[in-house]
Amino acid sequence: MTAGRTACVVQARTGSSRLPGKVLAEFAGRPMLQFMLERLESLRVDNLIVATSVLPTDDVVANVAASCGVAVVRGPERDVLGRFAIALREHPVERLVRLTADCPFADPELIEAVLERQEETGADYVSNTLVRTFPDGLDVEVVSSAALLAAAADAADPIEREHVTPFIYRRPERFRLRGFRGREALGDERWTVDTNEDLERLRGIAARLTAPTSAGWRDVLAVAGRADGPRADEIALVVPGENENDLDALESPLFLASDSGDEVRRCLVVDQAAEPSTRAWLVRRGGSTVGWAAVTVENGVGTLRGAVTDPTAAVATIRALEQVLLNDYQVVELVAPAGDEATLAGAGFVQGPRGLVWRR
Repeated sequence: MTAGRTACVVQARTGSSRLPGKVLAEFAGRPMLQFMLERLESLRVDNLIVATSVLPTDDVVANVAASCGVAVVRGPERDVLGRFAIALREHPVERLVRLTADCPFADPELIEAVLERQEETGADYVSNTLVRTFPDGLDVEVVSSAALLAAAADAADPIEREHVTPFIYRRPERFRLRGFRGREALGDERWTVDTNEDLERLRGIAARLTAPTSAGWRDVLAVAGRADGPRADEIALVVPGENENDLDALESPLFLASDSGDEVRRCLVVDQAAEPSTRAWLVRRGGSTVGWAAVTVENGVGTLRGAVTDPTAAVATIRALEQVLLNDYQVVELVAPAGDEATLAGAGFVQGPRGLVWRR
């Protein structure tokens, strides 16, 4: 990589609302932040930076980073986007990696693969999060410095300030987005720390690893095992692969929006890794495909299309879709301009100027 081109910024603070001080919790015999920074020592970037707040309570975060030989920048507690802009001003680079300190198993090999994807495409934003095929806790976002500074100048929504990148990935009409997909569907695995239960479980995983600070994410998966799948009566949203045979089950009577067969196939076989402004899912129940759903995003507004085989599945599908959208902040408002109004209303949609609307 070109010298001075790439920085990796780890955001860390002690003031987490759900588990205060988690980034300093003991983890494999050292503070969790130190554990993560040790895992990132082999990462091939020009600058590794911890971005924390100016609050006195975060002095210890800065001290842990400094003890690891890592640069520190400090800024507003809630305006994390502002912190990243400070990092860019103090350490100018062309692009940066965003990581969060509650993901101790961050993997340098995976991070470098996402960086290579950005190198190949020249995109403003590349991540493995919008189309999630990796465990929650292996999140990687690569952002061009120009895009991040534009966001820092223009973003007003508190969510866009606190979560750094939503201003960019909500606006595919302004910024070029790309995704990074894995070969396996592992998006239901959870390796991040939000609660004390999460912390204890990940501590147990680290204790069973032979070399926890150098183990690759596949080694972590081998120790952690996989979460149980949904019950037979539960709806699951699955990111479709390249096999179109999954679409053969979609000939039954349909609810939600009605699209032609060609349009359904176009949505479901779109390369979401190439262009995550359109995201599509197969709807499965008990291992059988019972429908599909797709959301196309522009300026934070998603347009819903989809079809499922019965009204009960339709409501459950929308509930599952809402949860996906709540987790990643890309969609502020979801619009269903046509379809089964009774079903949509039963799932929480209300009448708006552009049709039936759900807001986060």
